[in-house]
Amino acid sequence: MHLTVIGGGYVGLVTAVCFCEFGFEVCVVEENSEKLKKLEAGKFMVYEPDVDRMIKKFMEYECLTFSGCIATAISDSEAVLVAVSTTTENSDSDLTLLSAVINKVSSALSQNKYTGLFIRASVPVGTCNTLLENIQFMRPDLIPGEHYDVIANPCFIREGCAVQDFMAPSNEIIGMKNFSEKAKSLVEKLYAPLSNVGVPFTYTNLETAELIITANVAFAAIKMVFTNEISEICKKVNADVKAIMQSLSAEKKIGSSAFMLSPGVGGSTFPKAMRLLKNKASSLGMTLPILESAVKSNANRIVKIKEQILTCITNTEPNTLKKVTILGLTYKPMTSDIKESPSIIIIDALLKHGVAVEVYDPVYTPDSNYISLIPKEIRNNGNFHLSNSPYEAAMQSDLLIIMTNWSEFAELKYEKIFELMKKNTDNRTQFLDYRYLISDKINKNEAT
Repeated sequence: MHLTVIGGGYVGLVTAVCFCEFGFEVCVVEENSEKLKKLEAGKFMVYEPDVDRMIKKFMEYECLTFSGCIATAISDSEAVLVAVSTTTENSDSDLTLLSAVINKVSSALSQNKYTGLFIRASVPVGTCNTLLENIQFMRPDLIPGEHYDVIANPCFIREGCAVQDFMAPSNEIIGMKNFSEKAKSLVEKLYAPLSNVGVPFTYTNLETAELIITANVAFAAIKMVFTNEISEICKKVNADVKAIMQSLSAEKKIGSSAFMLSPGVGGSTFPKAMRLLKNKASSLGMTLPILESAVKSNANRIVKIKEQILTCITNTEPNTLKKVTILGLTYKPMTSDIKESPSIIIIDALLKHGVAVEVYDPVYTPDSNYISLIPKEIRNNGNFHLSNSPYEAAMQSDLLIIMTNWSEFAELKYEKIFELMKKNTDNRTQFLDYRYLISDKINKNEAT
């Protein structure tokens, strides 16, 4: 199988030698004539462990070649991997070169064969969809899925261990607007060496694939900045920053569970810890911008949620008492903890706006032993009620809100629940799923 890699820079060369290692024949296209001469002469512009050795080896084996012409290189390629630079001197994205390359590729695409266009470059969200639209405009004679596909396949490799990262990734990202059978088959052939050793693949849409890598890199940068901030406190209080960071790295509780979508950080522990750290820094005459931004962002999220909910209930029958159903009172499942729970904050705001609130929570049923934990001003309000079931709570409700990710909430019969509810002025049943338990599972329009 013959592949073309467009771009003879860092990402392009790493991509090329690794696919050669997989057993493919690879042609690297470099349109800059000076760079091309250096590549053909065995002079490489980047240092990366193993890459120089691999380039020389595969050039000798004649499975790695170089070209300055896109049309010639892709004429017999099933897969074209675009790895041109999109970074400017100030690290912003410049898509000029990428767009120019895609225009040349689209002109060279053939009606007689299928070509998968893999975008390996790091690009802003929406770029791949724009590239796809440009190809469709330039080549209306070609059919996406039949003659070509644009596939977001971002490259997440670290300088200094790029080959290792490529050959043994945590997962491989494949994004498409519509997954054609030809694209699936090509991906399977291209990445068989990875799937055969158990590397997981994430198949998603173009926008998600583009954002995954950006979020990964940004999150890594945030952790680095946070480490530096903590180190400044350590200097002041004689604490060992290395020991702290080693503990954080080893702590399994700060794993996937910390990435759960939520209406905000609540409970007895998290907000308190953020405030303690922030206040300690303040007492030392220091600021922790990352932490302070996190506290502010969490508070802003609750404000935005309140505004969204109030907007939703105004889009119902006017001059009637509004009723909202809330699923979940606790800040997370498997606990009775409602301290700083986003649900409590939202319920308090709704009651102050004269809205009737019906709540179902597996722990806080009408005969629960924990009712006394609910703030007195809420539990004594005549518009606040606890239900024995989610179906009872939804009766004649204007809006359903999922606030806690109790496992039973994912298994409810929502079609039945929506039948019990009122319709808004657009004749739609409204719901807000802040835990993303059902948004992708049911055929309903979530309120926005």
